[in-house]
This record gives sequence, C-alpha cells and structure tokens, in this order.
Amino acid sequence: MNNTFSNELKALCKDVNKALCSIDLLKTNCNSPDEKVIEAENYALSAGGKRIRPILCLAFYKLFGGDNDISEIACCLELMHTFSLIHDDMPEMDNDDFRRGKPSAHKAFGEDIALLAGDGLAILPFEVISKAALSGKISYETSAKLINLLSSSAGNKGMIAGQMLDLYSEDKAVDEAYLVKMSRLKTGKLLEASCLFGAVLADADDEMLKSARIYAENIGLAFQMVDDVLDVIGDEAVLGKPVGSDKHRSKTTFADIYGVEGALSKARELTDCAINAIEKYSESEFLIDLAKYLTERNA
Repeated sequence: MNNTFSNELKALCKDVNKALCSIDLLKTNCNSPDEKVIEAENYALSAGGKRIRPILCLAFYKLFGGDNDISEIACCLELMHTFSLIHDDMPEMDNDDFRRGKPSAHKAFGEDIALLAGDGLAILPFEVISKAALSGKISYETSAKLINLLSSSAGNKGMIAGQMLDLYSEDKAVDEAYLVKMSRLKTGKLLEASCLFGAVLADADDEMLKSARIYAENIGLAFQMVDDVLDVIGDEAVLGKPVGSDKHRSKTTFADIYGVEGALSKARELTDCAINAIEKYSESEFLIDLAKYLTERNA
C-alpha cells in the first residue's frame, strides 16, 4: 500500500467506527439484563474488521460528487454484514468459535443471544435509513431505493441464497459455475449494494450506476477467491480465525478449482476489470488502490 492510500483507508475506517459508536439505537447501559442483545451486537461490531462495505459506499459517494456526511447510512452495510457473520459462525452454519481473533458471538454470549443479536443487526439498517428520511437528511425516494437495494441484496435471492448454496456444497464436488454463482450471491451482493449505496446517495446517473455495478461484481468475486486462498496458506495469527476450515468441512473452493496460484491470477484479472470500469472518473484513484489492496491482502 502506498502511504496516501493507507492514510485515506485508515481515516475512512476511523470515520466508520466513529459513526457506528454514534448510532443511538446501539447505545446501552452496561449490565442491564434487558439490553444483553445490544451488548452482543456491540461486541460483534467492535471486533474490528476492514469496514470495506461502508468504505465502498463512502468512496463511491465521493466519486460521483457527493459532499454531505452519509457515514451513519454507510454503516448500515456494516450492520448487515455483521449480522451475517454472527449467524455464519453459529454451530448450525459454519461452526466457527473465533472471529477476528476473539470468541465468536455465540461463544461469548450463548447461541440464543447471538441469534437475537444477528436478527437485531439485520433489522436495524432499515430503521436508520427510514429515520434519515423522516428527519429530512435524505429524500423518501432515496430511502426507498436504499431499502430496496439492501433488502434484495441480503435477502433470499441474494446473500442468504448464497449462504444456502454454501451449506449445500459441503461434502459435494461442485463445479466452477456453482462456485461463481454462490460467491456472487454470498459475498458479491452485499459488496454490490455497498457501491450502489454511495452512487444512489450521490444521485448518480445510469452510466455511473453501471460502472459501480461492474466494479462491485468483479471485486466481489476476486475477494472470495483471495479468501479461499487465505484459507489454505494464510496465517491464523493475522487472519484472526483458523485456516483450513473449508477443507475440514469438505468444501470445494476456488483454490481447489484453479490451484492457489491460478486463483490469485484470476483474482488479479477480475481486479483489472474492476479498475477499467471506474478509472475514467477523476476521483477514482482511491477505489483503484482499494481494488488492488483487496487482491493483495493477507487477512
């Protein structure tokens, strides 16, 4: 990472974390039994992470000329993502005891509270977005577009469908087409919504929306390919979770289909396609560097 990109990435991550802390509906009085679910939500959100989804929203908003503070709305994407992580980690799904270097929510709070915390984080974004419309921060039309985007991307034709395909792939020899479809849904749909959130908030035209969508589709698939590789060759101390979980669950991955080097090569090709979609815009440098960073990451 060059210093300019690194500093901007850190600054945006700091802005997102600050905005997450400012969401009134996540504030709680410590040790209050009736707010245990909120404690679990905050526990999962505070585990860290790259905050890529809200950062993509903020970056596309700036790319297309937006200049207001939309950080709280951008956080809706992190709320939805964290809901999926809580549920994915549970015994009924991937059965992972650690997330980002600390016990998963169901290990820290119990499966019942973790389930409710995930439910709460899945619902909260729609309250945040509708409140922004009711207070005049965004228009009702923009609110409707964002709600439609988020619900369709995360729902049973989007991220949830991808997780279902992921579950069904265990102990089966699936082909490349299956993996691509699964990844575009499970990982790609919410990344696509993140890019389109920023575009919609900036009142982008159809050409801009198309550019955002192409960028998102390509980095989403590249992101999953790199994830699959890291599950084979990654460092557990850096990843914050065990490696080899895909092999343990007998899941076919892009690393199996292409080999480690082949998967990384494919990810770089997809990254180039993502960059080609947005490099014509004058403020695209950060998003270009971000696409490269996501392919070159080690966590």
